[in-house]
Amino acid sequence: MPAKDVARLLNNESNLKILDRLKARPYYPRELAQEMGLSEPFVVRRLKAMEEEGIVEGRWEAEGSRKVKRYYLMDVKIEYGKEGLKVSSEEIPEKPGIDLKNELVGRLIKLPLIIVFGIGVLFNILALQVALLVFLIWYVAMTTGFYKRYHFKTSLLSIPLYVFNTLIIGGLVAGNLLQIPVPLDVVLGLMAVGLVFLMIYHARYYQLELGDMLIKYREFIDGLEESPLHVKLFYLPMAVRWKLCEYFKIV
Repeated sequence: MPAKDVARLLNNESNLKILDRLKARPYYPRELAQEMGLSEPFVVRRLKAMEEEGIVEGRWEAEGSRKVKRYYLMDVKIEYGKEGLKVSSEEIPEKPGIDLKNELVGRLIKLPLIIVFGIGVLFNILALQVALLVFLIWYVAMTTGFYKRYHFKTSLLSIPLYVFNTLIIGGLVAGNLLQIPVPLDVVLGLMAVGLVFLMIYHARYYQLELGDMLIKYREFIDGLEESPLHVKLFYLPMAVRWKLCEYFKIV
């Protein structure tokens, strides 16, 4: 590829900001434009120019019922030698996809906990509802702490989902304590809304970030061994879940 063209593209501040975003994960133009506060046509032009020079690669991928062109950052190498400036790019390795068998086993690990808390909601058992409320508040705090460390979109989108469910269970507990009947169908309906949100938005980033998240989770859990006792206790549910996944060879 012509070195001067690549040098011109890499000497542009807007292009460098776009590349900096793509270092974290692949984006499609509209999503990138919204996050950066730029117009979509402007971002599209920049991405196409860099794609022509092999700096980024656009791939058409399915997202729900539509197709989007998601751009990946290429591994660009610039060398200066006797023959002048040389620029080359390498194909980025494909990230591992989701293993459906492992995902299913991972969900089954949570099943006993879901059953216990489900009984508390369906049969209006206050003690189980309070336990669920405490657990959800704890999980919101843990997820927020993990997001502050690694800034995964999957974690960020998990927080409002957990908060939403916490408010629902909190309302159920308050209704029992104040002896105000709370319709069960309303509770289940609101939880279904949260499930739809999870399927549409949360799952999209989960697919993109899964490989990097597993690496960071492993680093994080290993790092807890050197952490103070209160930090270990704070992240205990995350550590227990990770150890169970290791035991069942999911990760």
